[in-house]
Amino acid sequence: MKSQNRAWIMFVLVFLLWQTLPGSPFAYFTDMIRQWLGLLLEKSALPGPWQPVLVYVFFSLLLSALLLLGRSRSRVYLAGICSLATLIHHLIDCIRTGRVYPVSLSIAIGLALALLFLLIKAKSPALWLSDAYTLALSVWMIRDGVLPPVIERLDIGGSKLDLFLDLPKKPLIDLLDKTWHLPAVVWALLPLVLALLPVVFFGRGRQKG
Repeated sequence: MKSQNRAWIMFVLVFLLWQTLPGSPFAYFTDMIRQWLGLLLEKSALPGPWQPVLVYVFFSLLLSALLLLGRSRSRVYLAGICSLATLIHHLIDCIRTGRVYPVSLSIAIGLALALLFLLIKAKSPALWLSDAYTLALSVWMIRDGVLPPVIERLDIGGSKLDLFLDLPKKPLIDLLDKTWHLPAVVWALLPLVLALLPVVFFGRGRQKG
């Protein structure tokens, strides 16, 4: 399968499975990145409205970098690196809080699968798993920066669609509302572009599988 087709398929699958146990390792991966950025931005002197812009830009740059790495020889290691970073971060959280979370098992399974694919040298499954972690960055931007203001503008909060999506209660896009007198639904174009353009331009040209 062409790499761009694989990328869009994984985008849809991760989006649909975001709130389920199979999708939790990828959702947790993006939450980890968001937490790290939050710690950095807390110490910055940037005005509040511009902090989400930096977060969305960083997510887009990381998305682009991972897609471009998919063209290199290290492509089969991407899933292992992402899953290992997620597991280490989660273990630190568990030790800090003294709790074990339902997502713990799925994160461990994600790492186990990545290592298994490396051991048996199965390139195709490793490529799909790598794309799942990579495209999760794009899905996160859509869920945090695009859908919340759209749902609010359509006035369908509390609907079956809204309950199914289970969007963040305090999305970063809300901080941009009324900045330069523009509503959040207009600012949503920024994360939309940053989420999709890297997939359009860099999703192709990678190994088929």
